[in-house]
Amino acid sequence: MSKNQSTRRAALTLPWAAFGSGLLLSAVFSSAPAHSQSLTLQQAVDQASQYQAAQQFWETQNSINQSNIRQSRLFKNPELSIEQTGFGANQDQELSIGISQPLDIFGERKANQKLAGIAQDKTALDQKIYQAKLQLAVKYLWSQLAIAELEKSIVKAQLQVSEENLNAIQKRFQAGSLAEVDVNRARLSHAENIRLFRQAGLQLQVAAQQLSNVWGTPDKNIAVNLSAQKLWPAAAHQQVQDNLADNYMEKYRILQLKESELAVDALKAKARPNPTLNAGVNRTRTANAETDSQFVVGLSVPLNIFDRQQHGLQIEQAKQALLSRQQNFYLKQNALQIGTLLTELQGLEVQFNEVDQTQIPLAVQVQGKTLQGFQAGKFALTDVQQATLQLQEVRLRKIQLLKDGWQKALEAESLSLGIAPSAVMSKDAVAEINQNLWQDIQAMPVIGGGS
Repeated sequence: MSKNQSTRRAALTLPWAAFGSGLLLSAVFSSAPAHSQSLTLQQAVDQASQYQAAQQFWETQNSINQSNIRQSRLFKNPELSIEQTGFGANQDQELSIGISQPLDIFGERKANQKLAGIAQDKTALDQKIYQAKLQLAVKYLWSQLAIAELEKSIVKAQLQVSEENLNAIQKRFQAGSLAEVDVNRARLSHAENIRLFRQAGLQLQVAAQQLSNVWGTPDKNIAVNLSAQKLWPAAAHQQVQDNLADNYMEKYRILQLKESELAVDALKAKARPNPTLNAGVNRTRTANAETDSQFVVGLSVPLNIFDRQQHGLQIEQAKQALLSRQQNFYLKQNALQIGTLLTELQGLEVQFNEVDQTQIPLAVQVQGKTLQGFQAGKFALTDVQQATLQLQEVRLRKIQLLKDGWQKALEAESLSLGIAPSAVMSKDAVAEINQNLWQDIQAMPVIGGGS
């Protein structure tokens, strides 16, 4: 070897000696938080529930419902009328004082009371639906944090493999059996693995913050600390079966149907000619100062000739018929969707176990032996690169299968409760759920009463 070649090889080797000693890799790993608090799914749900309960959504709705119930019990206000004719002292004068009270003969007030009661039942069910949505949203964020942890650990393991490869390639280069370009390729690949590790660390911090945001404490240091086998949503099948027995949306449709029936009853009562009772006193005074008082009682009945609420009844009856058809259609379609998702989940679990228990151990073994053979001069650099790439692909396939498994599990659990998966499977799901709830509270109607 010439003196110039030796100098060039030494110049190339010295800046990357830190890789061989592990100092740079240690510096990269040390950027991760040293301490983290393990967090179970139930702990995450409990913290989120306590924080969201402080917003007093349901206290407000219950207060409105109670006011509506009291309002629906009120009778319509009576009307006082006073009339006088003749104001001069030499004129005949007549003073009429009367009170008119609308009567509720056909049960309009009773129908409003039933509507107010249904509104209270809907709020009680809404609260259960909200809690189910909150639990699913937290479960989604919790799973994303756990998967981010596993993904970072896999990238870390791959980075360690990359360092071992680089060390072996540098030794072969120093021995004169590899070209400088091979070392540069290994350096570039290792630098990319370092970037991926830092990116995985950032994703992990973001996932931790997104989860902790739902209980109002942005925390980057929370962690799930579960192995991939324990993290797989194996309980999803049983959870779906339990949920199907208590499908909240199905119960909500039943309440909607009852509410529609009561709305029809209220319109029918309103369409009937409820009379108004009139009572009063007529007092007359002649110019000769003679007075006469008479007590007057009368009854006025509206003539429902034009407006008999006929079109309003048609609208409510059309809604009622649609709800009945929708109920049967929903039950069938929902069951089919859940069955498909559970089939997919079962197939993904078989693949996940195959990758985790067979493919990854085999890929690790192949990569390790290939690297040993390369160090001994029995294998080419391309063999090491191929074995390393296969190991990386298998490890990433494991993470992807875990992501797909959680997606299918959460979709099935959501549908089994009658909840749209899109409503709970996003980083902003809790904020959107709360926003919709605030809008629903503002839109709550006043039921019953009247002037």
